Amino acid sequence: MTRLVEIITNTLILKKQVLEVELEQVINGVDGKVDDMVNSGMETLKSISEINNIQKTLESYINNNNKK
Repeated sequence: MTRLVEIITNTLILKKQVLEVELEQVINGVDGKVDDMVNSGMETLKSISEINNIQKTLESYINNNNKK
């Protein structure tokens, strides 16, 4: 795996961890309106899902390149 791919992989992992902490804060938070908390949680979940999809795409790319 090239250094660039490793950097991308690590960046995705870090961003996902940050988003998971944000989601935890939203879920455990008691301040604010419920609608705002739900919207914030949904946006965070969408971001986590997007990163999951990017990670899967990257893994597929890596696997295809290793087969060549």
